[in-house]
Amino acid sequence: MASLTIGGGSAVVTLFVESENSSSERRFQKSQTIEELKTRLEPIVGIRPGDQKIILFDAAATAPVCEIAGDDSKMLGFYPVDNHMVLKVSSTSTSAAGQLDFNDESQVDKYVMGDDEYDQRTGTVRAFKRRHQIGRFADAKSAMSIDEEDEFKSEAEGIEVGSRCEVAMSDGGFNRRGTVRFVGKTQFRPGYWVGVEYDEPVGKHSGSVDGTAYFGCNPGHGSFVRPDKVTTGDFPEEDLFGSDLEEM
Repeated sequence: MASLTIGGGSAVVTLFVESENSSSERRFQKSQTIEELKTRLEPIVGIRPGDQKIILFDAAATAPVCEIAGDDSKMLGFYPVDNHMVLKVSSTSTSAAGQLDFNDESQVDKYVMGDDEYDQRTGTVRAFKRRHQIGRFADAKSAMSIDEEDEFKSEAEGIEVGSRCEVAMSDGGFNRRGTVRFVGKTQFRPGYWVGVEYDEPVGKHSGSVDGTAYFGCNPGHGSFVRPDKVTTGDFPEEDLFGSDLEEM
């Protein structure tokens, strides 16, 4: 239920405003004209001033007192308004343009920001967490040493993009096979990484991490692992499914 209030004492009255779209409480000056009232009601009820039908009800919202219609130059105080009465507003238009349905999301133009664009912004929650190493960024630079940026460099130098490979699992289980799609440094953690496209959908992504694309592959086939976990060679495709690999 919406409420309109007009003045302090007799100059202002509080009324409840009801429509198909909304219900709220508002304050209005009794000295304002009906034309001004309709203009103020438009963003509240979503109905253009010329299409508004306004009926004043008692405080219980059950008995109509009068319809506010006719001469829009009349003041609101011309009508028997009193605190906590109800203004029920409906539309006289049958066209879609006559009334904005606040509950119909199809009438609202939406802007959806892409993940890459969001990732580039500096004033976001993600950027704050990255700067302060919170949440998934908590271990981004854990145990950082002055030479960590070059960690696993020597191991990475012998790995070529496009090579078939086998990735060792930290739990000693069956290794995973795939193709090397990326070798080098990343933005998500320091040191050198190998991007692998697995033969089976046992990965974590499609070659992108935190909005940055390092390579491309089918969803769920891509992962990043440290170079010391990768062995290149003549490895034919196998249906291998593993678990708990140390990867990003």
